[in-house]
Amino acid sequence: MELVKKSIKDLKGYNPNQVPYRIKLDANEGKNILFIDIAEGLSFGEDFNINFYPDNDALLLREEIGRYLDVKPANIIAGNGSSEMIELVIKTFVDKDEAIMSFVPSFSMYSVFSRIYSAKFIGVESNEDFSVDIDILIRKAKEINPKIILLCNPNNPTGYLIDKKNIKKLLAETDSIVVVDEAYMEFAEGSMVQEVSKYKNLIVLRTLSKALGLAAIRLGYMISNEEIIKIINNVKSPYNLNAITQHIGTMALKKKDKIIDYAEEVKKERDFLFNELKKLPFEVYKSRANFVFFKSDIDDLDKKLAAEGILIRSFSGDLHGYYRVTVGSRAENMELIKLLKEIIKNEKNQS
Repeated sequence: MELVKKSIKDLKGYNPNQVPYRIKLDANEGKNILFIDIAEGLSFGEDFNINFYPDNDALLLREEIGRYLDVKPANIIAGNGSSEMIELVIKTFVDKDEAIMSFVPSFSMYSVFSRIYSAKFIGVESNEDFSVDIDILIRKAKEINPKIILLCNPNNPTGYLIDKKNIKKLLAETDSIVVVDEAYMEFAEGSMVQEVSKYKNLIVLRTLSKALGLAAIRLGYMISNEEIIKIINNVKSPYNLNAITQHIGTMALKKKDKIIDYAEEVKKERDFLFNELKKLPFEVYKSRANFVFFKSDIDDLDKKLAAEGILIRSFSGDLHGYYRVTVGSRAENMELIKLLKEIIKNEKNQS
């Protein structure tokens, strides 16, 4: 008897960089802007009982998310990062062999979760410049009728932002559940959060890993109409979010002004990094996230940088030669550019 499901036999685990570094620009984490302040006043109080299960409904956290976004707590579910939210949506709505659609390239976990749940992942190719044509997606959706359409917006790894009016067009012209993954939306504009009650088929995902710099606590959430939220709550694992994460997340979301200031700082540094990379012999793509995507003809550029203590993200397959670099501080960005110039000079001397 075959023990392993056919759909996951060839699946490879997620293997992040596990090498020494001095500057880490490979995983799109935000800076630690909040936890230092939170830690100084971190007090769980006498009513915090670590021996009891956490609040299954994460009520205080959902109320704070509601204030942060100006939505009702009844429209929110929280969990262990956006990844749990993606999986929860697929687990709730998609049966075996039903289709899930997304533009490609995009967040790799969309296709991974599709395989795990024996769904058919349909990737619609982006344009040559990694922009996307929503009309092509709509035509394909009408052809195959996917159960879910996943849009990472701004997109990871390209940084491309789909205009809000195009997402509304997609919602109006298809019957699929449209999941808009807004992990990087604090660095852009055009969120669909305020639209969730207007559509029967819209789900928006958010995270505290990027603009709030809290990747280690693993906290993400979804926003949708109350009917969808009730259905997904029936599938959600009990006590899925631990009490410490709930508490830290609640405290962090109260610091909205600091989050906004940090996002503005990242956008300014993103422009600086983009312009500096454009001066080098790279093909660089405009980004609306906290990273910049570019192409280089230098072999193993990521390994050459890693040898000097700087980590960036490299890609393989159809994206071989493409790289994604997280926007760092001004000092980190300048150090990266300095080292890239040295590598380019060495390549020229060896050729």
